[in-house]
Amino acid sequence: MKRLVLSLALISVLIIQLPNVFAEFDSKSMGLQSPDITVSPISGPPGTQITITIKNPHPVPQGLDPRIEFFAYVPFVTALGDNVANNCNNEHCFPVYSFEEINEDKLAPKTIKFALFSTDNPKATVQGGFQQSVCDVIVNEKTIERYGTVCTDKDQPVGDYYIKFAWGIQGSDNFDVVKTVKFTVTEKGTPVVEEEQDPDEAIMDLYKNGEITEQEFDDAMRELGYDDGGIRKAKALLGKLPHQQGEYSPEQKEAIEQGIQKAEEQAKEKTEASTPEQKSEDFVGKDTVGPQATQSKEEKPAKSGCLIATAALGTELAPQVQMLREIRDNDLFGTSSGTTFMAGFNEFYYSFSPAVADLERENPVFREAVKYTITPMLSTLSILQLADIHSESQMLGYGIGVILLNVGMYFVAPAIVILKIRKYLKR
Repeated sequence: MKRLVLSLALISVLIIQLPNVFAEFDSKSMGLQSPDITVSPISGPPGTQITITIKNPHPVPQGLDPRIEFFAYVPFVTALGDNVANNCNNEHCFPVYSFEEINEDKLAPKTIKFALFSTDNPKATVQGGFQQSVCDVIVNEKTIERYGTVCTDKDQPVGDYYIKFAWGIQGSDNFDVVKTVKFTVTEKGTPVVEEEQDPDEAIMDLYKNGEITEQEFDDAMRELGYDDGGIRKAKALLGKLPHQQGEYSPEQKEAIEQGIQKAEEQAKEKTEASTPEQKSEDFVGKDTVGPQATQSKEEKPAKSGCLIATAALGTELAPQVQMLREIRDNDLFGTSSGTTFMAGFNEFYYSFSPAVADLERENPVFREAVKYTITPMLSTLSILQLADIHSESQMLGYGIGVILLNVGMYFVAPAIVILKIRKYLKR
């Protein structure tokens, strides 16, 4: 009983002191860094379309409160006197990066779009049972706040508004503002004032438009303080990484070439082991297959994506084959662990896939059997295409999960069924 009383007293003291523990929320001392933030334009009349871009968010240090989120304060609706929850120190805000995204290291760039309230705005429409208007706050094409009922009722009051960005703790009053951008709402008929373009954005535009070379881009970004990781993220944002352009890094080329070499060795051994009559038959059979028979050696893995799936589905343009190619290029080749996996997989896969593909083309029944057999596997691989993979740990996690899922479907489940059947027959 005495221990229970002491425990309750200790908990009471902690609860009483808890507000004081978080009384000072200093994001800088906690190692929380502000991402790159731009607001454009910075001045305009009611109805102005505002775009906020947030790039290069830094990972949150380990050991901090897991409820930490990154918030944006958007003050425009408050000026209308609308009944909107003011949940950040009596100001209206919403999380740009939720604690779930932060804890899972899903820190992709974000784009926030909305329009100021104006009687000249187009009327809201109803789609999917929801009102949609130009005033709605949209983050990466996802609507998070809707203002269809007030978008055209009033003009945004003229004056200065302060858009703020802060680190904070979910469900508390602890917030630390790290950036403030002033936006001035002007009278109707006045021009929109765009923000001056940041140096890094100017360089990215030049590179995107082909006005500077990749080396010039790298040098210019390093002068602005970007490290190799930051430069790679910038290229990924522009779609300029090798695998995004249909090109391959040295490691990726090596993985592909190993697969090609293995396939050629297998084909050569098969050809040398055949009789002259068999060689003639093989030639006739392959000549009737179509374009796939005349592919150059560079095209085999790069074009088909999967010899067995291509043969089973009849064309390399089948959606399933396209999916396999996209997973390889966009997901696996996008990480070092994925590239390493492909190097080993290609060596194993091309040791037997040419023979299986030939057998599929010669035997329609076998082809249909393979088609139905690989369908469940293709369904599980689509998880990688749908997953939001941004790190090595995520690639390993999803990859191992898909492998285990296939092991369960193709080995564990049949084994269980066989055991149950045997058990039933012994009765």
